[in-house]
Amino acid sequence: MKLTIIITVYNEKNTILQAIEDAKSVAIDKEIIIIDNCSTDGTREILKNLPPDSMIKIIFQPENYGYGRSVKTGAALARGEYMYIQYSDLEYDIECVYRMTDAAEKNNLDAVLGSRLYNERMGITGIFSIIKKRPYYLGTLITTFLINLLYGRKFTDIIGTRFYRTASFKKLDLKSDNIAFDFELAGRMCVAGFNIGEIPVLYKARKAREGKKVKVTDIIPAVTAILRTKIFG
Repeated sequence: MKLTIIITVYNEKNTILQAIEDAKSVAIDKEIIIIDNCSTDGTREILKNLPPDSMIKIIFQPENYGYGRSVKTGAALARGEYMYIQYSDLEYDIECVYRMTDAAEKNNLDAVLGSRLYNERMGITGIFSIIKKRPYYLGTLITTFLINLLYGRKFTDIIGTRFYRTASFKKLDLKSDNIAFDFELAGRMCVAGFNIGEIPVLYKARKAREGKKVKVTDIIPAVTAILRTKIFG
């Protein structure tokens, strides 16, 4: 099997069915693993009422363990050569999975980062321009800068959408279950010497009133995870 699409979901009753349909539409030999992180808004009931489909496996977490645990749970079950992490809020266009697969195969990559800032000017002037127009990118810019500084990389966006070689991902001993997960993961991939590529992706940010879950204070565990991984390996 070429691909495992892992759909992580928590309280997304308005978008989960579309997220599943988007995943099913991907014309690659695949399986779909849905991890419900103990939703309380009706998402769980929607998933329970889905008709049987041999392509889809659904895991219902007994409590809210966090996004990171959802990814790790899905990865442990993954049978595809590659894994794509699909967010059920529909902020990313799933069409990028084709370009990610192509990049991974052509360049023998362990991971492909889908960057929202790939085509932006990243000098001082460009960064200030990004922050002025889209202040919610400040955390992305800070954490990406730290990873680049600590590991000599040149990434533009370490927390966009993600694509992994399954065997490579499973070698990582990831500790974080919560918001720190993506940042620990970025550091551990660098420590492990992963061959990591980036491609530009289309992104439509969801507004706070529409259920945006990221908070300003999330920068604290993010930076802590990056530093802890660098110091303790």
